[in-house]
Amino acid sequence: MNDSPRFVEHKNIFHLSILTLLIISMVGPWMFDRIFVPAEYTCSPPNIRLHGDFCGVPVSGVQFFGLFAGGFFYMLFEVIRGTFASRSRELLVGLFVLPIIPIFTTLLSIWKKETHRLRTINLVAWILALLLTLTLFILQITNQGIRLWGLWLYILVAVSAVVLETILLKRKTDHPV
Repeated sequence: MNDSPRFVEHKNIFHLSILTLLIISMVGPWMFDRIFVPAEYTCSPPNIRLHGDFCGVPVSGVQFFGLFAGGFFYMLFEVIRGTFASRSRELLVGLFVLPIIPIFTTLLSIWKKETHRLRTINLVAWILALLLTLTLFILQITNQGIRLWGLWLYILVAVSAVVLETILLKRKTDHPV
């Protein structure tokens, strides 16, 4: 008799569902590109009034990571050429790659034979991505924060993935196949 939960038996379906929701979350808004507009003037669409003298246009996760990926690869080429004269905060651009890593680790979990090491790497990738997106969310808290549904969805998917991967990792440790 199989005493494992249903999602353990169908883990690939859940991984595919997580990937689908992750891609949907990347299309949604993650942050606002803020611009200064004095309060006496209105914000023209697609901008919305954020607070005080600032308006903003929603930026999707794809655009957000595209901006940071461009900066990351620019820095990488500068390091390779030996012309990189950095300030330490420029190195933080590399952190914004973390929320993309679970896409690849989850794809590997579906594609490759399941191992304890791969499951652990996937769990660590999800935890790091969750921590960074929670930090990004905390920095974006305003009265318009509810409009960032892409970021909300990513956080919910990441929490679900961490729970799923933790249960699968524990299950594998308790009952090896």
